[in-house]
Amino acid sequence: MNLKEELLNNKRLFTGKIFNLDIEEVRLPNGQTAQREIVHHHGAVAVMAFVNDCLLLVEQWREPIQRLTLEIPAGKVEPGPQNLEAEALRELNEETGYQCPTLERITGFYSTPGFTDEYLTLFYAPHLEPVTHKRPLDEDEFLKVHLLTYQQVQEKIQAGEICDAKTLMAILVWEKLRLKEHYHE
Repeated sequence: MNLKEELLNNKRLFTGKIFNLDIEEVRLPNGQTAQREIVHHHGAVAVMAFVNDCLLLVEQWREPIQRLTLEIPAGKVEPGPQNLEAEALRELNEETGYQCPTLERITGFYSTPGFTDEYLTLFYAPHLEPVTHKRPLDEDEFLKVHLLTYQQVQEKIQAGEICDAKTLMAILVWEKLRLKEHYHE
């Protein structure tokens, strides 16, 4: 059976700074129709960075879940032609006061493909140094910078303070790197 849905109709309900919301009418593989609520997002970048073997995290309030979280530095990309590495370096500077001469792309993934097309690109910052000129945070952005050891990160996951997909993905990559180093010793 072909699982692809056919788009029949699209209606824009909301156009915003961060995302747009559409209602799509689709034909299902069985010939029936259904509605899909789709959040279209410009995409985002995130940076896995370390200072002295500690993961660089930012603590911030997340209104949709009504709580504080600890997350790797990240941010939305601007619409139009994109230089994702430059966007990631900008976010790293703004949110943490650190810079890196070059970033390594680790992976990219869809945050929640059941309702959004948001695509996140995860970078690794191998050589951090403090910035000489820190960019200001967005005017509606408030956060604290934290450096946590591997053990502290595990405790924060168990406590539910690290709970977003991009940060958990970065920690899985970190675990893989730690295992690789352990087996090459």
